[in-house]
Amino acid sequence: MATAIKRAGRKLLYLIVIPVVLARLLGHMIGALCQRFAAIWMAAGTDASRRPNGRNADLSSQTKMAPILPLPKTGVYLGDIFGYFAYLKKGAPLFLSQQSRRIGKTVFATNVGTRVVVCGDHKSAETLFVDVDNLTQSHAINITCTRRSAPLFTSHGPDAVKARQFIQSLLPQDETAKNFQSAMSAAENQMDNWTRLSERDLTEMKVELAVGRLIYALAGHLLIGSSLDTKLIERVFPAPNYLPNYPAIPPTLLPSFYGMQEALDEMYLQSMETDNWDRVARKATESKLSDREAFEQIFTALTFNAAGLSNPILNGLLLVSLMPHRGRELLDDDAYLTSFIWELLRHNGPTVMMQLPQDTLTTTAANELYNLRSGTVVLCNTTMAQRDATRWKDPALFRAKRFMKEPSGSTDDTPNGWPDEPLPTLGFGCPISRVDVPKVGSNMHQCPFTHLAPIFLKAFLRLLITRYDWRFDSEMLTHVHVLKNDDGLEVDFDLSHLRGGAKATEDMVPIMPKGMRFSGFSHA
Repeated sequence: MATAIKRAGRKLLYLIVIPVVLARLLGHMIGALCQRFAAIWMAAGTDASRRPNGRNADLSSQTKMAPILPLPKTGVYLGDIFGYFAYLKKGAPLFLSQQSRRIGKTVFATNVGTRVVVCGDHKSAETLFVDVDNLTQSHAINITCTRRSAPLFTSHGPDAVKARQFIQSLLPQDETAKNFQSAMSAAENQMDNWTRLSERDLTEMKVELAVGRLIYALAGHLLIGSSLDTKLIERVFPAPNYLPNYPAIPPTLLPSFYGMQEALDEMYLQSMETDNWDRVARKATESKLSDREAFEQIFTALTFNAAGLSNPILNGLLLVSLMPHRGRELLDDDAYLTSFIWELLRHNGPTVMMQLPQDTLTTTAANELYNLRSGTVVLCNTTMAQRDATRWKDPALFRAKRFMKEPSGSTDDTPNGWPDEPLPTLGFGCPISRVDVPKVGSNMHQCPFTHLAPIFLKAFLRLLITRYDWRFDSEMLTHVHVLKNDDGLEVDFDLSHLRGGAKATEDMVPIMPKGMRFSGFSHA
């Protein structure tokens, strides 16, 4: 009876509110068209983007930022609802890379639904990972709409300290830990399921989705010793909230909102029934979190954060299949395997968006200095920053043996004129070459999974290569631009060959018209 009343109430709510929302949306679209025509009219005059390289443009009248050096704008108007979706369609990493090349700058202004300043090299990006409470105060995905407590990556101060301490207390320190072995068994079970599929089902299976479910299973076993119901996870994550800033629609008016709440409640009950929940509850108490807050931190970790593994796993499956001995050479040389893994991680990393809480001095790799004023919205795509030509030679190449030499961690040039290539740890929210940066209070936005990512990828590739045979259709492989395949695989990973777009879980994977499909997957 109560459920029927609840459903009737929702229907009534939608009957009243949906027309209001649609009218508001129409109003915003009309307003956006007026803005766009005005921008086009202004562009016909003295637009800064028409001057050589746009280098003398001054944004001080448009934003709260007063740069020490003139800051160019890209000259592309994306500040309305139409521009927002155009930005997503073009693919964020590819779009930002094209704009930075066009104006010859790695720090520049653009619009992605709101005016932002983009930091696209390692030095300007690293500035953002120091002495700030939170890198995602204005995160583009309103993932908090289904949470009673803020996820780790949207929290700051004492709340961030408690959340990070809790997640780290659950994670294993190395591959010998019981929960790490349980997680690898879960990954193996997922791949065993692929071997049982009929030829038709296998060729129709989207590898991207299958890898996502493998990661859910892996992360669930790492954190709570069990997998959550994948169907319930997919009702909540990815949250269908890739909405532009215009118009602002309250989360409670989204049709999916209540279904997401119910799915989370059901998964919370599932978690409490697992064998490891007593340990989880004890760790939560030690970190001064309630059981529900602990569950919500776990859910965020095993979905949003764990999804960061998707790019390296997809690229690993694809690129290992192209090697002369299908990856056996990696198993015979641990230094080669380690280098291969770090190169996978270099082409991987989240986009972070933040509103600066205070004036911030930013230095670029070209030693240009900018003063980004308090309130400035800053966007950093860490994958772009890890393709900085001042730190990585031929950065648009996937070079499997790139990290065979021991990295020095120094940012100074070596006597031979080329610096040692540093470990690409920006994607974990810490300076390049560092995986053990001590946290300063709540200010280090560093992924709790930093130390485990290379360990897991090593274990995963060893398992994959020794236990399974897998193949991709030859037509699909024509979209992978292999440059060298002996004495170290090298592939052209120019952004024009990669997917880009809003799906961070697969934006650094080569473009394939039909997506990734196995033509065969069996036990070795």
